[in-house]
Amino acid sequence: MKKILILSANPKDTSKQYLIQLHGLSWNDSQVEQLINLVDGHPYLLRVVLYEIARGRITLNRLLETAPTEEGCYSEHLRRHLLNLQEDEELLAAFKRVLAVAQPVDVGNTAAFKLRSMGLVKLRGNSVIPLCDLYRQYFGDRLEVR
Repeated sequence: MKKILILSANPKDTSKQYLIQLHGLSWNDSQVEQLINLVDGHPYLLRVVLYEIARGRITLNRLLETAPTEEGCYSEHLRRHLLNLQEDEELLAAFKRVLAVAQPVDVGNTAAFKLRSMGLVKLRGNSVIPLCDLYRQYFGDRLEVR
């Protein structure tokens, strides 16, 4: 039976440091925090970047510069979500409302369920916020939400 690491945004969670060490990286707490602030412990996003960094294809600093852009290592993942959002005007409008403010937004049950199912938001009570800073930056730019 394999163990599955569930990563949280809690800075005291040592599983993130463990996962980073598994990739042969020796990072300080500040570097770990920068990465976690970007992807909020999202397993896929974290795994992609740790693989790229461990292989020497990108540095953490370069990742932080390019991640929310079309040049970044997440571009295909982000673009796929963007195209899906653009196919549903109501969902797109709801997500824009989420991106436009810094506090949780009540977008209604259906939109919240769909956005959460897509992995774009997390719940805060009956409201939602973007899942991670990467999503806030990328979609805020691509959807022109400031």
